[in-house]
Amino acid sequence: MGKIIYMLAYYTIKFYFKFIRRWEIKGRSNLPADGSLIVMANHISGFDPPIVGCVLNRQVFFMAKEELFKKPFWDWVFRKIGVFPVKRGKPDLKAIRKAFKILKSGNILGLFPEGTRHKPGKMGNIQPGAVMIALKSKSPILPIGIKNVKNNRRLKVSIGKPFELEDYYDRKLSREEKEEVGGYIKEKIKKELKKID
Repeated sequence: MGKIIYMLAYYTIKFYFKFIRRWEIKGRSNLPADGSLIVMANHISGFDPPIVGCVLNRQVFFMAKEELFKKPFWDWVFRKIGVFPVKRGKPDLKAIRKAFKILKSGNILGLFPEGTRHKPGKMGNIQPGAVMIALKSKSPILPIGIKNVKNNRRLKVSIGKPFELEDYYDRKLSREEKEEVGGYIKEKIKKELKKID
């Protein structure tokens, strides 16, 4: 049932983005065909997860704020299509274990590492949880930039090349080094945003 719901939503939403919003996508060749991957994109609106999900040719398992799961219908739908809740503002061990399980299985984890939405053209700091998952899992990160989600202009998406954080693996990092990692990830996403100015 979950697979059917996912594919139905995938093709319906993709049709909308492709023919109604006339999306423009750069960097399709940067998408890995297999293996674990963490997709990290800037966050503008509620449309961002389906945009990222439809850009990729593999299923993305998104981590989303728990508030979205309060209504039984949406709780059922989200869980069926691979979206799982996370508590914001404090460590959520259950969500973190779920994220690691997805990556260990060779799947794609979708994160909006700013933790909340920001106005177009603005990016917040990368949250510690996103940094921790990236470092502990040692999975490649795929940076994605999204623009023109909330206006009538052509929707634009830029997909960067996957990168890793090997210089920071397998050692205890100071607070400053963790912030440095977050800044590095942020710059990778901002680089994709600049490609679609």
